[in-house]
Amino acid sequence: IDYTQVKALEEFESAEVSGARAIHGEVRVNRQIVGFKKVKFYTLENVGAGNLSMPEQEMHTTAFWLHFPAAFLARLPELSPVDRQSGLNGLANALRAVASLLLMCDPRDLGVAITEDISGGLETYEPNLYLYDNYPGGVGLSAQLHAMLEGLLAGAAELLERCPCESGCPSCVGPAGEIGGRGKQAAIRFL
Repeated sequence: IDYTQVKALEEFESAEVSGARAIHGEVRVNRQIVGFKKVKFYTLENVGAGNLSMPEQEMHTTAFWLHFPAAFLARLPELSPVDRQSGLNGLANALRAVASLLLMCDPRDLGVAITEDISGGLETYEPNLYLYDNYPGGVGLSAQLHAMLEGLLAGAAELLERCPCESGCPSCVGPAGEIGGRGKQAAIRFL
């Protein structure tokens, strides 16, 4: 269990995607591990948890991220703030799974974080969904993700559409207990 904060340092390239922005750039990742879960192999069923007190780690790396401005979120009035957060978490899980297949890398090579852009003030909610190279300085994974943006989003949409579950499972957006009952539907709406 960790708390991760990502701060964009420099944007290398960006593209508009249906009212959102896809960006590739340099980021600073601050991560602190505060606890752990004991899970069963294969089913990922939670069988226990505990607290940890570890120092914060800082890393400069490269990232691919999606920025969802307030105008984009206004097109989703049926989603409550909780549904939006659940949808973003589910979308992050789906994008990470598809990205690791497209890049032919281990899913742990890509870090995932959702942070809020507060540059416009605290009145608006404009989240960023980051997929970052989980190595100091980056190893080029995020640049490739930005280059294959259409395939990444199409692959995530196909994953969610073809999964037979109703409200989420570890195969698509993550367990329904972690992303909420409407997490899968919200992730589909974001896509």
